[in-house]
Amino acid sequence: MRGRSAAAAAPCWLWARLGWRGLALFTTGASWISYGISITLQPRYGTVRGISVLLNLMCMTAWGWLWIIAGVLSLAYGLVRPGRDLIGVGAAIGPPLLWSMAFALGALTGTSDTAWGSIAPWASHALLILIVAYLTRPRVIVERAVTSGAD
Repeated sequence: MRGRSAAAAAPCWLWARLGWRGLALFTTGASWISYGISITLQPRYGTVRGISVLLNLMCMTAWGWLWIIAGVLSLAYGLVRPGRDLIGVGAAIGPPLLWSMAFALGALTGTSDTAWGSIAPWASHALLILIVAYLTRPRVIVERAVTSGAD
């Protein structure tokens, strides 16, 4: 009986710790780790062509490790209280914005005919993380007092 109650309490504890903001950072972190591993081990031809502007700065393996590190930070900061997790929010937003910008440059310079199709998907993920971070931001005590005083 005791094992069951502990097992049932674990998801409740995890949800109380994560919330929507933490869940967004946690799942994004896991995604970035997975994506980083995939482009480190076997980068896709279209990705390499689309982000060729970035490959002048670092090799694809290094970019893969950047995604992995950002993923680990995002995952770890998903467990931190809102307001103290800004590094995780930045780690969740940075790589897709960078990828979106690189694909935009790839499309503009003509290095890839299909790069334009990757701009919005990468930028939209960063925007969704920003929306979740904004909606779940910690309220300041003064803001609460002013808002409740208006009622």
